Amino acid sequence: MTARRILSAFSTALAALAIVGAVPAVTSCTPTERAKVVARVNGETITAGELLGELRKRRGAPTLVDMIDTALIERAAQAAGMGVSEEELRLRWQRAIAEAGSETDMRAILAQRNVSEEQYRESLRIDLLLDKLATASMDVPDQEVEDFYREHREDYALGERVQARMILVSSEADAQSIRDALDDPEADFAGLASALSIDPATNESGGDMGWFERDDYARAITDVAFKMKDGALSDPIEVPDGWVLLKVAGHEGAGHRALAEVRDEVQARIVRLKLPSAREEWVRQARAEAAIRINDDGLREATTQLLQHAPSPRRPTLLPVPLPQ
Repeated sequence: MTARRILSAFSTALAALAIVGAVPAVTSCTPTERAKVVARVNGETITAGELLGELRKRRGAPTLVDMIDTALIERAAQAAGMGVSEEELRLRWQRAIAEAGSETDMRAILAQRNVSEEQYRESLRIDLLLDKLATASMDVPDQEVEDFYREHREDYALGERVQARMILVSSEADAQSIRDALDDPEADFAGLASALSIDPATNESGGDMGWFERDDYARAITDVAFKMKDGALSDPIEVPDGWVLLKVAGHEGAGHRALAEVRDEVQARIVRLKLPSAREEWVRQARAEAAIRINDDGLREATTQLLQHAPSPRRPTLLPVPLPQ
């Protein structure tokens, strides 16, 4: 972990930080630097030292806590061998763009906040690391998965379903010719579908439509399919793309997806629901276990109080700041 990464999202003029032998205080600048005039108001000067002092009083402790949390997250992730891939960061970046409305809006908001893209990407990276650390700390017992599934069983409901194969051709005459050929008991529907069907979604699989419900295909198809018996072959059916032949393989009544089928999905839902509190708990525990020494007398008390009571880092978001009209 480099000092640049920890400091990149924060102002380096705010606070003195020492975490078990860290670097000297940023605010320990030379008298000449502190005396430098940064602004004049009606002839009255404001020096760099005065500005630093005000910044430290107003934002020193919260910023120092942010920096401490960032250091704890970085070090824990390194110890656990966790990292953030370029693809993970790209997806989070795209989500940030969607939150802002567009990439142009996002850049305008960042400029309004005086935050660079590099700094914002770094905050997203730290946020992803915290998600991973919090998720790894979670325990989702089998019983919790089973209880959640039972309580939310209707979320996994299935309507009546049919399994079938289809052949799509461009004309009724072609469909009828294939239908006549399929009257031969030796005819292979799947083989003809692979050879003749123009449906790109199913022709390579022999016309296999899998299991589908009434709303999964055009009603012209499902109205026929759900009335057919297993093994039956349809007459040509007109659809917007041409003419279809169906061969039904099976029916299933309405029911629910089995827990064995959706266990991973259920567990992922539980993890998402528990993640905010798991983030809070991870940061609280990490702060409690860390050896943190604050050298600056003016920051020590306020920072210690915040470390004991402040919530974990909030997710980076662009939503709360409106664009200028």
